[in-house]
Amino acid sequence: MADVTINFMHPTDGRVISVTLDNTMTGQEVIAELIANDFVPASNEGYNIAIKGGEQLENEKTLLQNGVEDNQTIRVIPATDAGLLIFKS
Repeated sequence: MADVTINFMHPTDGRVISVTLDNTMTGQEVIAELIANDFVPASNEGYNIAIKGGEQLENEKTLLQNGVEDNQTIRVIPATDAGLLIFKS
């Protein structure tokens, strides 16, 4: 178990907050914390998170399993992004 400092980018206004989290938290737990701390509003559709300039993370996996590294910037993305298809081989 280790802590990582992550910069989260807001989905609409682009502001960034820096948060230190346990890397065994899942993406879903991280999103729940961002909602609980009023960084993003609660949403029926939910959110996804993605490494800035990189891949979308799998919400059911931990930050460690997703390969998140210390001081990375992660974008918070509303799950309503219609037309965005990601194919994995």
